[in-house]
Amino acid sequence: MGKLILVRHGESELNKANLFFGQLDPELTEEGVKQAYKAKEILKDAEYSTIYTSPLKRASKTAKIINNDRLEINKKDNLKELNFGILEGLGYEEILKKYPVAAKEWEDNWKTYNYETGESVEELQNRVINFIESLDFENKNIVVVCHFGVINCILSHYFSKKLEGYWKFSPNYAGISVIEFANGFPILKGINIGDIHGII
Repeated sequence: MGKLILVRHGESELNKANLFFGQLDPELTEEGVKQAYKAKEILKDAEYSTIYTSPLKRASKTAKIINNDRLEINKKDNLKELNFGILEGLGYEEILKKYPVAAKEWEDNWKTYNYETGESVEELQNRVINFIESLDFENKNIVVVCHFGVINCILSHYFSKKLEGYWKFSPNYAGISVIEFANGFPILKGINIGDIHGII
């Protein structure tokens, strides 16, 4: 049996500004760095053979902080957050004012809408799951540091029908979620492990 250890990145500058973005590349905030160090402490006794990360700074810097075993960190484009296309870097009110037609399409068809110059959540899930299913969990634990959308695509794929459960999961900043694969069968061991912030 092997485990997939999913870690969301710490808070970034654009998260703090409450903007929609996926593939823009902001730095971690001071709070985001603290969150990553908290995850490092939670993972101090975890054994893992490999660590992968999105190459975006908020994820790759989180990966560098939590990497207790000091393994080589493998950066994979397939783990990048959703590309929000024309909506990247905008606030919700700005989107409604600047792109009202796109905002309506996004609301009505959130699974398949590609943000005109970006990608759909379905496309995100396909690229992420193709990567996860290329990994070998036979008696191996693997750490993947990535993003809210990526983690929710993974959890929804394994524990609901495709994207049906996408909005039912809420990984915190630097939150740790674990899936155990027993003979290929996924078992959810926990979400936001060791972190009560935002739970109670």
